Amino acid sequence: MSSPAASGAASGSGTGKVIVLGEHAVVHGEPAIVLGLSRGVRVTLVSAVPESPGGQPESAPERALAKAAQVLGVPAPKGVVVRVEGDLPVAVGLGSSAALSVATVRALAAHVGLSPSDDDVAGFANEIERLFHGTPSGVDATAAAHGGLRWFEAGPPRRHEPVAAPAPLPLVVALSGSRHDTGRSVLGLRDRARAAREIYAPVFSAIGALVRAGRTAIEAGDAPRLGEILTMNHGLLRACGVSTPELDRLVDVALREGALGAKLTGAGGGGAAIALASGEPGELAERLSRSGWESFPVA
Repeated sequence: MSSPAASGAASGSGTGKVIVLGEHAVVHGEPAIVLGLSRGVRVTLVSAVPESPGGQPESAPERALAKAAQVLGVPAPKGVVVRVEGDLPVAVGLGSSAALSVATVRALAAHVGLSPSDDDVAGFANEIERLFHGTPSGVDATAAAHGGLRWFEAGPPRRHEPVAAPAPLPLVVALSGSRHDTGRSVLGLRDRARAAREIYAPVFSAIGALVRAGRTAIEAGDAPRLGEILTMNHGLLRACGVSTPELDRLVDVALREGALGAKLTGAGGGGAAIALASGEPGELAERLSRSGWESFPVA
């Protein structure tokens, strides 16, 4: 892309996320609990003199910007370059594409003088996410736009609300070392579920029951019960075929290092896991890092 001339800029940001409970089942009618990360993505549209005639958008940020213009109902901006900054790992289940989509919507809205609500931003961003994941549930875009700890139902109608926790959840994110393809993981499980509904429907229902029990544990400040629920959720996701040997080992190591519970987070097939610390999350992150897993506290 061309080098920018600092004659004007418009920016927007979106947060990453971890799904605390309920991934995959959320696209089959069950609720999920999602938590926004302190890490995220910032998109800045900078005025620039183009070096060559524009063609079809090729990079992910360019495609996201073109789609953002379409869903916002505004002309595609010309004479700008897209700067993307952030500290969110990509393609590991932490909502990087949703964060990019939300940040792009907000940057373009600022560029043209619009002020959409967070719910509108999430809706627009979910349409952009279809470029990357086919049929997203909306949970990632909702988290990227709103942040915080939220209860989410894909619907219809789509519904979300804050979850009241007496204290921040002491969660640690640990990376398995392998990337994943969200669309492939979600669609693969969806195909298996359609072919054997009698097998998978009770599993999704059981995951939904864990999400509801998890909310009760969170609101009561019952960390040991929440940890138990997290580990049970991982077991059901593993039974659905979306875990990997690396993620299973990561969960086992986290539990051995003193976590109250652990599970994969996101679509699976690689990516990341979360672990609930019994004490300071930074200490658990350090222990996991010493065991060979790149890790960081959620907050």
